[in-house]
Amino acid sequence: MTGAEVRELERNEAYGFNLTEDGKVLLFTWYHVPGLSVALFQSGITDFARRCKAHKPSYAVINASALDQNSPAVAWLRSHAAESEVEDYNSWWGREIVPLYHDAGITGLAVATGDPNAPGELPGLPPELRFKVGYFPDLETSLAWQPK
Repeated sequence: MTGAEVRELERNEAYGFNLTEDGKVLLFTWYHVPGLSVALFQSGITDFARRCKAHKPSYAVINASALDQNSPAVAWLRSHAAESEVEDYNSWWGREIVPLYHDAGITGLAVATGDPNAPGELPGLPPELRFKVGYFPDLETSLAWQPK
């Protein structure tokens, strides 16, 4: 994505949002935040899902390649949270975020992980999920993926 193809919607110290000029792709970019907390992570993901609902892109992309891999947020995402009072990521995501993505009408959610072994499009998603999900090694691959 070049500057001519996208417009920046907002940026803060933790993340930013860009929308393609045609409105088809909303990009959420995480910046490196040492020790990223679960609360800030939840806030960012919720903000992104709400923007999807507001802008109604076909395709949502998260660039998570700069996330602090040793942060509490990433541990929580991977179900290794040390805080026992925190709800697990999948339950939270299913209850709080999926309905917003459904309201937005997205057809796919791609995540650029920075992991060269990212699995690609996930098979066997629950039938109640009305969009495809894929995890990819980099932003370029995430943007090129076209969910079918």
